[in-house]
Amino acid sequence: MTDTFFTRLVDKVNLWAKWVCTIASGAIFLLAMAQILFRYVFKISAPWTEEAARYLMIWMALLASGLAFKNGDHFRIDFLTRRTSSRLQVSLSLWMSLIAGLFILSIILWGISFAKLGFFTTAPGLQISMFLPYLAVPAGGVLMLLNLTCFILRLVKRPGEEVRDER
Repeated sequence: MTDTFFTRLVDKVNLWAKWVCTIASGAIFLLAMAQILFRYVFKISAPWTEEAARYLMIWMALLASGLAFKNGDHFRIDFLTRRTSSRLQVSLSLWMSLIAGLFILSIILWGISFAKLGFFTTAPGLQISMFLPYLAVPAGGVLMLLNLTCFILRLVKRPGEEVRDER
């Protein structure tokens, strides 16, 4: 496959997102253990651990879902498309990807305005601006859109190869 500058850039962003997801996963585990330790050993309430784990989980889920779009692992109706010709599969996959792209674009735009509202709200446990947790929605949406664009470009350049997977 001929790599373009855009796909190489998206691959670097994906590598960064994978590292963030890996670190967030470990941090969630440590925060859950800290919550157990505080609650059952020290008999202290530590709501910030639960809140931090929740926000990290949101960031991790949205970034990881963005990574799934790279290979077209987004919403598809495989039950119907597998019974059609290869040419129709590519056409359906392209149309579904374009519809998904419009949906993701609306998520990004509404997510930005929602994140702006978070500037004026403070998280009760962590005492941070809610802008940071809310920013996960447009950031995840941008990653989804970048990876979906790479998938569409590969689909247009080499039709039929990305549609037939080994599931």
